[in-house]
Amino acid sequence: MGLCHDQLYNADESGLFWKILPEKSYVSSAEKTAPGVKTEKQRVTFLCCANASGNHKLKLLVIGKAKNPRIFKNFNCPTEYKSSKSSWMTSAIFYDWFHKSFVLQVIDFLLKKDLPVKALLLIDNAPSHPSELELKTEDGNIVAMFFPPNLTPLIQPMDQNAIKITKLYYRNSLLAMVTAKKSDLVDYMKAVTLRDCVCF
Repeated sequence: MGLCHDQLYNADESGLFWKILPEKSYVSSAEKTAPGVKTEKQRVTFLCCANASGNHKLKLLVIGKAKNPRIFKNFNCPTEYKSSKSSWMTSAIFYDWFHKSFVLQVIDFLLKKDLPVKALLLIDNAPSHPSELELKTEDGNIVAMFFPPNLTPLIQPMDQNAIKITKLYYRNSLLAMVTAKKSDLVDYMKAVTLRDCVCF
C-alpha cells in the first residue's frame, strides 16, 4: 500500500468506571483502620484512536447507557458520544464511528498534510467489530485490517500505555476536582455527572 506513519492508524476501546476513586489510602499510626466509602460502579466505554506518527489523535468516542443525557443539554461535548444498553461497544456503533467519524477526520487530516487520501486502520478482531469488508470506503482508499488472532495484546499500539495513560489522566482530573471542592467526599461523588466524565 506504500503508506507512511501519518496514514497508519490504530483504535481500541476500554471500559472506565467513572465514579470510582482509589481504593487505598494512608492510615496514621494512631488509626486502626481508614473509613471506607462505597463507590458507584457506573461504567462507560471509550475508544482511543491515533496514527503511528502521533500527529493525529482523533476525538475520543465515549459510550454510555443514556441515549440523550439531560446533562448534555446546551453542552458542546468535547468527545463523541453514543449509547448502548450495556454501555459496551457494539458492531453498529463501531460501523457508524468508522464511516461517519474516522473516515471524515482522517480525510481532513491527510488533506491538510498534503498527503494522498489513503489510510489503514489496524484493530483487533473483537466480536463488536464489523467485518473488514464493512470497514472500508467505497473507493477502497481507507480500510480496516484485523491484527492476527492471539497477538493483539503483544502488538496493539493502544495497549502500549495509550489507554492506561488516558485512564490515569481521567483519575487525576477527578481527584484534583474532589480536592479543589473541599466538600464532603460522598456528597461530591454523588454530584459527579456524565458531563464531568467526558470533560475529564
